[in-house]
Amino acid sequence: MARPYRRRLVSNANRAYSRDPLERVEAIGGVNSDHTHWNLSQVAAIAAIEAGTDEFFVKDGGNAVKLIVLTHNGQKYLKTEREKTHPDDLLSLTAR
Repeated sequence: MARPYRRRLVSNANRAYSRDPLERVEAIGGVNSDHTHWNLSQVAAIAAIEAGTDEFFVKDGGNAVKLIVLTHNGQKYLKTEREKTHPDDLLSLTAR
């Protein structure tokens, strides 16, 4: 049986001060349907994706592009599912 999850539109990404591409996102955030703001650290967002409680995406025109968890040298990080063709999808969002 599939677990319930929330789909959350990511409208901003806070950058970490690092040149390491795996440490460039510190937190993501957006606005809920009730107009309250939400903000999660990258670690918390990864945990929510892996637990199946949340799904995050960014909008590109009319298309939703899903965020996924990748691992490099044992370190988990967030990217969009089309990172190979659009490497800065997430980092191009403005920080709040």
